Amino acid sequence: MKKIIAIIVVLSLLLTFSSCDEYVSSYKALMLVRSNTSHSCNVSFSSLDGSLVFKLKKSDTGEGNISFSINVEEGELYLYYDAYGIKEELAHVEDGESLTDVGGYVEGGDKIYIIIEAKKCKNGKISVELDG
Repeated sequence: MKKIIAIIVVLSLLLTFSSCDEYVSSYKALMLVRSNTSHSCNVSFSSLDGSLVFKLKKSDTGEGNISFSINVEEGELYLYYDAYGIKEELAHVEDGESLTDVGGYVEGGDKIYIIIEAKKCKNGKISVELDG
């Protein structure tokens, strides 16, 4: 009986650890504030270097786009999304630039990854929302 329970525990742990998400956040930051709901994410920071990943889900059944707003005082920042297994660029800003735009295509019920890749960025703010 103990062997059966041990095997079940080991199998459940293996399944839990092997079902990781495709993207992983890895970053260094100073004064980072982030918020995430099922359909939006917001980030503001004093200093950011690395990758931040958010998982969003379009809850309604309609189709829509991704609305975003980015500004960064220093550095270089890329904004990507992945809705169908392909990482696509939404935006790229550099020193002192800001951008507000709509891009990407999202169908209702889909899981979307928002990937922020920052290279030595200072004083920035990013806002992403799924619209429909």
